[in-house]
Amino acid sequence: MTRQAGGGVWALVPFKGGAGAKRRLEAVLSEEERGGLARAMLRDVLVALAGSPGLAGVLLVSRDADVHAFAAEVGARVFADSAADLSGAVVEASEFAAAKLGADGTLFVPGDVPLIKPADIAAVLARHDRVTLVPDANDVGTNAAASSPPNSFEYLFDGKSFKPHLAAAARAGVAARVVRRHAFGLDVDTAEELAAVARSAGGTRTGAFLAARGIAARLSALAAADQA
Repeated sequence: MTRQAGGGVWALVPFKGGAGAKRRLEAVLSEEERGGLARAMLRDVLVALAGSPGLAGVLLVSRDADVHAFAAEVGARVFADSAADLSGAVVEASEFAAAKLGADGTLFVPGDVPLIKPADIAAVLARHDRVTLVPDANDVGTNAAASSPPNSFEYLFDGKSFKPHLAAAARAGVAARVVRRHAFGLDVDTAEELAAVARSAGGTRTGAFLAARGIAARLSALAAADQA
């Protein structure tokens, strides 16, 4: 993949691991299925980022050794954080990217937005100046956040972080730019969100996983039963 020489924006993708992932999907997926789904979505995100020439590089932020090999396959670096929460992991990774990789900016991307493509990443970078935020479909959570320089505002991830991040940027003296992209809006925390992703996941590892395990058909049957 083409990369900028020095500096530039590095993508940060935190991943806490497949074990115990996506607990809000317990009613529709087994623990093994949730872990497999988390890893499939992560792979789609890393592939999209790796194919984005506007990025200087991709940094997987994870202590889960099971996904380190795939990161290497797509040319991503790995940083094993020691943080207790997502905000801390992003701060640690941002410090590492600036100090060790020469990053002059970072782009946080969660591992559960499997529909994103390089065009979506390019759209965010094209608007980016100092702080750029990409909300979820309901303008509640933050599904991407760019910062130049790294850690230029306070990260406040809690599932409802979009408005708090706008306020945090303002406290740092920055009027955050907001970019809305359909693919970035579709993260996966609920059965309804998973069903929405499944309907559009053709050609992705996530779609292949959902089809192979019969999950897509199961979700369709549940939806039909609810409408009956």
